[in-house]
Amino acid sequence: MKTVLFQPRYPHGKSQVYLPGGLMNLGSRLIRAGIEVSFFDLNLTVLDSVEVCTDLVQSDIIGFSVLGHPYIPIVIENIKMFRARGFSQRVLVGGEGVVRLQTVDFLRWFGVLGDVVQIKNIKAEPNHGIVEDADLRHALGISELASQFETSMTPMLKRLPEPTRRAYLTSEFSLFLSNGCKFPCEFCSADKNRTEQYRTIDSVRDEIEYICWYFKSIEHTELRIYLSNLDAFQNPKQLEPRLKAIADVCRMYHITPHVRCLATSRCTFQAVDTDRGLPKRLHSFGLRVVAFGADGADEETWKREGKLHNKLSEINDVVLMMQRAGILVELLMVIGFQKDKLKALWHDICFSFRKAREGAVIRPYLGKSRTPSAPGRWMSGQKEVEACRRNPKLLLHLDFAMIASRVSHPSLKERWLSTLTYLCIIIGLAPLGLCPTRPLMPVPQKGIGKVIAQTVNRLMPFDR
Repeated sequence: MKTVLFQPRYPHGKSQVYLPGGLMNLGSRLIRAGIEVSFFDLNLTVLDSVEVCTDLVQSDIIGFSVLGHPYIPIVIENIKMFRARGFSQRVLVGGEGVVRLQTVDFLRWFGVLGDVVQIKNIKAEPNHGIVEDADLRHALGISELASQFETSMTPMLKRLPEPTRRAYLTSEFSLFLSNGCKFPCEFCSADKNRTEQYRTIDSVRDEIEYICWYFKSIEHTELRIYLSNLDAFQNPKQLEPRLKAIADVCRMYHITPHVRCLATSRCTFQAVDTDRGLPKRLHSFGLRVVAFGADGADEETWKREGKLHNKLSEINDVVLMMQRAGILVELLMVIGFQKDKLKALWHDICFSFRKAREGAVIRPYLGKSRTPSAPGRWMSGQKEVEACRRNPKLLLHLDFAMIASRVSHPSLKERWLSTLTYLCIIIGLAPLGLCPTRPLMPVPQKGIGKVIAQTVNRLMPFDR
């Protein structure tokens, strides 16, 4: 059996080169299962190139990874192009952008494209409870597949063309370390409200050893990684030995690790309160940046959005804890949701500027209250939901870096207040180097506004 895996092109009109860790992990697992695998990044090659078409002719299965909801429209167009050129193979569509989609939405968008299967990573089986990758194994027609938590992506990294491997690894890339978060934030479409699960230390070490060996061969001296953890301090006893293993391997090859991660203020406060030396030790293992999900500074908003674990006093404390250990603090500010009051938005602005003055980097994003992976809010009959179901291209408007539109904020007042708040923080702090976020514009369906918005989005620097 042969499988061709695709990383879709960045959806806002230009190419973004970023290591697709999920596909690298999946490809390595398929190789272990005896399946022949090829891979194409559509940011680096075109879909109808001779190389791609040659592999497609020889393939049995086609796979796409959807990083987020804004990638759904471009994957739909890619599959339509396949079908128009006569490729009728089964297409597997997985990744964070579709794994928690309701079946009705997946079928509405992909069901007319032939044999297209939604991959949800896990599936309930009668009398067996929850079995990892049951739907993936069924779609592939295989009985066994190594766990993603026990697999190194090294086999796939070795197969990459040299220019691609160098581009991926010599810039910051996401390192799959764990998955899952115990908190149930309403707007978050990640794998939430469940126990965090870590990869084995051996699989992590194998990846880092290969990458450091490769760096040595090209005389590159810095490993820059962003940990996949949704909340790195949720299980510090699992985090620390893995960071130590990474640091130990880097030391052997004389590579300098630079680690960035995401965390909640609650778990960080509890972890450091229990172990005061933790931040310094993690810093010694290469932890350089911690981004806390502050998401505003209004308790009413936190309550509505399910962030009951947030407290201003704890946010203030953990910022100081990290800074004293020499760790740079970033504050993720997902703000401007539907129903946010003027007072809440003003609190968000004041908090952002105050924390920036105290040395934190502010990363604002404009909250989208209704997304396809939030079933409690994505309900039939709502005007914006039905509009996206009819026209999946409107899912681009749900990018959290994009200013508000009628799709994300039907109320004109909410739309303008949210956008002004978002832009106020960026315009005020970006020139000072304290805000790396760059806003995107919603693209109208036609007219000169469409051309202008597409041009702005192509020229806008990438958010990291």
